[in-house]
Amino acid sequence: MRFPKSLFFLFLLLSVSGFAQKTISHKVVSGESVYSIAKKYNVTEAEIIEINPKAKGLLQLDMVLSIPKNSKKKAEDKKAKFVPKGPSHKVESGESLYTIAKKYDIPMDKLREANPQLDSDNLQLGELLALPKGIKKQVEDKPSKAESAKIAKLQSKLQKHTVASGESFYVIAKKYNISVEELKKANPQVENDKLDIKDVVFIPGTENVVVKDKKAKEEKKKEVEKIKVETPVVVTEEKKSTGNETLGTIHEVVAKETKYGISKRYGISIAELEKLNPQITNGLEVGQQLVVRGEVKKEEVKTTKEILTTTDANDVASTSEADFVEAKREVLPLSADAAMKADFLIAKASENLGVRYRGGGTDKNGFDCSGLMFTTFRNLDMTLPRSSSDMAANSGVKIDRSQAQKGDLIFFATRGRWVGHVGMITEITDDEIKFIHSSTSAGVIISSTKEPYYSKRFVQINRVLN
Repeated sequence: MRFPKSLFFLFLLLSVSGFAQKTISHKVVSGESVYSIAKKYNVTEAEIIEINPKAKGLLQLDMVLSIPKNSKKKAEDKKAKFVPKGPSHKVESGESLYTIAKKYDIPMDKLREANPQLDSDNLQLGELLALPKGIKKQVEDKPSKAESAKIAKLQSKLQKHTVASGESFYVIAKKYNISVEELKKANPQVENDKLDIKDVVFIPGTENVVVKDKKAKEEKKKEVEKIKVETPVVVTEEKKSTGNETLGTIHEVVAKETKYGISKRYGISIAELEKLNPQITNGLEVGQQLVVRGEVKKEEVKTTKEILTTTDANDVASTSEADFVEAKREVLPLSADAAMKADFLIAKASENLGVRYRGGGTDKNGFDCSGLMFTTFRNLDMTLPRSSSDMAANSGVKIDRSQAQKGDLIFFATRGRWVGHVGMITEITDDEIKFIHSSTSAGVIISSTKEPYYSKRFVQINRVLN
C-alpha cells in the first residue's frame, strides 16, 4: 500500500509544482478589488475568478490569489501590438482571410505564413495584417497640391470644433446634425478616423454666406438692425390643391445664414439640402431661393400653406410665404440622425466579428443571435427584448422588404414556421441584403439573403431606429 501512496503524493506534488509555474501568488491588501488586481497583472477578471472561485464575492484582507502568467489578454495585447514591417492591410468590416487573400490575388496559406501572430482565421476590425513580400500595399491616392490648397481654402471658411474627451466622428456629427461621411470628407487630414483630445476638425455646411455686392451687404445689415422680432411661429393652413404642377418649400437665404442653420431649421441633413440645391455646394449667396422640401405632384398629396408670423405686422408682410407638400408614405426613410445611429451600430457589432456562438451569451465570451442585437443596441441606450421572437413581435415597426435600410432588424424562421433567428442589416444592393448576426456554426459573421439557407427562411424586417 505504501508504494501506491508514494506515487499519489509524487503526482500531487508534480501537479502543484506545474500549477505554480503557470501562476503567480498575490496577497490581497486593503482597498484592492478583482478589477484593480487584474489591471495590475494585465489579465482579465474572469481569468482570476476562474482560478479563484472565492474571489467572486468580497475579497478578504490577506487572501492569497493565484494569478495566471499566460493570460489571454496578454496574448490579445501582443496580437494588437503586431506591426508589419513591410506592406500591410487594415481589416475592414466584414472582411475575412479569404476575402483579403482574394483582394490581393494571393493564396491563403501565404497570407497565414506572413502573419504568425494569428492563432485562428478570426479577424478583428482594424487589425493590421502583413502582406507577403512582393505584394504592393493598396493605398488611396493622396490629394495633389492643388487639391490640398482647395481643401485648406474651404476649411478656412468653416467653423472649427476642438475634440473633447470621448468624442468621435459619430458624436460630433450628431451634435451638428450632419452625417459621419460629410464630416470625414471635410477633414481628410485625420488619418485612420482617429481623433485625439484637442484635435481640431472642421464642420461642413457652416461657411458664412457669400455677399457679392458690398452695397447689398450694407442694405441687408440695415434691414437686420431694423427687424426686432421674436422666434417665428409656424401656422399651417390647409388648402385644396388643383392641377398637376410640382410644389416645394422655398427658403430665401439671408445674411449670415449657413447650410447647417438652414438644415437644422427644416429638419433635414446638409447632404439632403445640397441634393435639392446643387448650386450651393461651394457656398451660399444672399437672396438665393432654396428648395428645402422634396418635390411631389400636387394631385397625389394634400398641400398646406406655411406662413411665418411675428409680433409685428410689417414683418409679416416682408416675410416670404412658401408652399410645401408632405408625402403620404407607409414608412419614412431613415432620418440623417437615424442613419448615423445605424452606421454606429454596425461598427459596434462588427467589433465582435469572429466571436464564438454561446447560448444566452451577451459579451465577448460568446453571443447568441438576440444577445448580439441586445448588446449592440445598448450602446445607444436602447433596450430590446431578450429573444428573437419577442424582438419580431415587440420591437419597432414591421416594414416591407423593399423599404429595408441599414440598422433594421431582419428575422428568419429557424424553428419551423416561427421566428428563431435575428440579425441586423449592414448593406443593401439591388435584391440582396447583407446582415450581421451570431450563427450557431460560425459565431458572429456577415451573411446574405442570397444564401439558400437564409433565402428560404426569411420572415420579416423591423424598423427599430426612429
